[in-house]
Amino acid sequence: MHLPTKNVASTALLCLCLAGLASYGGTRRRFGRDFKKEDILDQGTRSAIYETILKNPGLHFRRICRILDKKMGVVQYHVSVLEKNGMIRSIRDGRYKCFFAEENMENLPPEERPSEEIAALRESIITSLRRKTPQLLITHLAKETVASHQTLSNVAQVSPQAITFHTQKLQKEGIIKSEKQGRQKFYSLSEQARKITESLIRAH
Repeated sequence: MHLPTKNVASTALLCLCLAGLASYGGTRRRFGRDFKKEDILDQGTRSAIYETILKNPGLHFRRICRILDKKMGVVQYHVSVLEKNGMIRSIRDGRYKCFFAEENMENLPPEERPSEEIAALRESIITSLRRKTPQLLITHLAKETVASHQTLSNVAQVSPQAITFHTQKLQKEGIIKSEKQGRQKFYSLSEQARKITESLIRAH
């Protein structure tokens, strides 16, 4: 018995649709949130990107490409998979997007887990330490406690105007604080920023 041509075409179309849905479901499981952690890191390049970010928190996108000698499109794809599956996160630092590996805090007692505010401050300090002038300012203040505007200008070897730009940004992020004495302005690390900075310096 022969099926009418119309029914054959409809049946073929239905099969194609079902195949497409099955393929979509498989793709979504493979590239979406249905990934298992061990499966995500089975891919060599993706695993290398994750390990690089884990060992070097705060790296920006182009730096990752240079370290691994990979094309931007390749890194962008794998970074997207890692970020969508909650294995890394990113923060914006001016023109740069910086990446951090998600830390597993589940095994830590509640009192040892950093608050969101402290975690954000730590990330801001890490990204700042990856830029030349902010790094010089922060490390100098970690050693000398207090420094004048002119002293910071001399330390970083940039103009007083440039120091104003950088100190305003660092103040906005809660990393440093300032105090005016007469006509001079003095800077120091905020209490929490000092603890974090000293901890980072000891770790390296």
